[in-house]
Amino acid sequence: MMDLSFLKDVKGITNNSKEVKEGYLFIAIKGTSVDGHLFIDEAIKKGAKYIVLEDKEKKKEIEKKYPYVKTFFTNNARKTQAIISKEFFKHPDESLKIIGITGTNGKTTTSNLIYQYLGLLNKKAGIIGTIEYRFEDKVFSSGRTTPGSIEWFSLLKKMKDLGAEYVVSEVSSHAVDQYRVYGTNFSAGVFTNLTQDHLDYHKTMENYFLAKKRFFDYLSERNPDAVSVINTDNKYGKRIFIELKKEGKNVFSYGKKYADYTIENIDISIKGTEFNLLFQGERYLVRTKLIGEFNVYNLTAAIATLHSLGFPLKELLEKSSNLEPIKGRFETVYSGDFLAVNDYAHTPDALENILKSLKRIKHNRLIVVFGAGGDRDRSKRPLMGKVAERYADIVILTSDNPRTEDPAQIIEDIKKGMEKSPVVIEDREEAIKKAVELAEKGDIVLVAGKGHETYQIVGDKVLPFDDTKIIKKYLQI
Repeated sequence: MMDLSFLKDVKGITNNSKEVKEGYLFIAIKGTSVDGHLFIDEAIKKGAKYIVLEDKEKKKEIEKKYPYVKTFFTNNARKTQAIISKEFFKHPDESLKIIGITGTNGKTTTSNLIYQYLGLLNKKAGIIGTIEYRFEDKVFSSGRTTPGSIEWFSLLKKMKDLGAEYVVSEVSSHAVDQYRVYGTNFSAGVFTNLTQDHLDYHKTMENYFLAKKRFFDYLSERNPDAVSVINTDNKYGKRIFIELKKEGKNVFSYGKKYADYTIENIDISIKGTEFNLLFQGERYLVRTKLIGEFNVYNLTAAIATLHSLGFPLKELLEKSSNLEPIKGRFETVYSGDFLAVNDYAHTPDALENILKSLKRIKHNRLIVVFGAGGDRDRSKRPLMGKVAERYADIVILTSDNPRTEDPAQIIEDIKKGMEKSPVVIEDREEAIKKAVELAEKGDIVLVAGKGHETYQIVGDKVLPFDDTKIIKKYLQI
């Protein structure tokens, strides 16, 4: 590894040439769509004095052309960027207890529940995830699942400097694969589940699984005392648990079958959920405002993680009824006659989970409105159509975030998994309006796919759009 002593003279680091200022370090990354090596000249002209790059020939060219610029070659720019970022921001992770949550579904809810718990337990905590990056009342920005390593370590430093003791973060498979959190000292890691998604990136489910598995391998290698909490009802989770257990790692399981934290007797209503949690032969009653079996798993993951980190189990269970639902995750709106739900479910498994949970609530008909994202895994589209048709009485297909794809073609892809003809309304607002108009007393309307998002991406435009606001608009609330 390169000698990092030069960082004391670096004014800032970036991999975006547009952000370069005098005295900056520019890291050239060969991305999935853009090659940062093409912007090295621009970065130097804007004041970059240090360059990290993966191209030996380009290094020779830059040294000849700009002899006053220091260049560093690396075989892995993303990994090197993480190492440099941790050093530049003075190892903020070493002073924090960081909890990482990974999985296809449930990352956002589980991380938010842990974050809420920490607040209720009078711990100063920050959160990094899909909805936002926040420390107590300070919101740094609206989020994405896991930021790049420069922003990651920068956020950790800001939170540490503000007095954070804990940081809870979603950790995506992309983040693991792209070294976004590499070098971080995690205290705990949670595996929620693994179901089909992101195959446009990972190509196969096995590759997708291995990316998740690497997070737990890295977690225990980096910190032998780190705790891993795994959903063993998921077949991929069971694989991770068995391997970690064989290696003698600090690992705990949760689920309905033969788990350290065993879920029993789930009772779901419109007002909330009750269930029993069995731990070391003792059975405990858990009450929560959250609705749905999948939320029982999310809450159990949060309880198991914090308990394994030393928080008293009885205190966690007592506070479970104080936890608030997450925006865009089983977010409910009551009309007086029927229930409307906005949820982020955008994978076959997530859609099936919420539809199954809604079926368990006493109702007349179940109406679902959904689409699928453009420029993403196409193979999941017919699977989502099949799931919707199996559980819903009325299916309305519409657009989600079509991006550069034709919304009509995305809908056709979904229909390939269906035997009956659904209602098709391409305009998402009109589709929601139609669902509200069709709803009768005792019905449930589910609007799925966008959840907390307050925009719709059409082509290269980001348009204001909030499913919950649209639902309320046509309910005249």
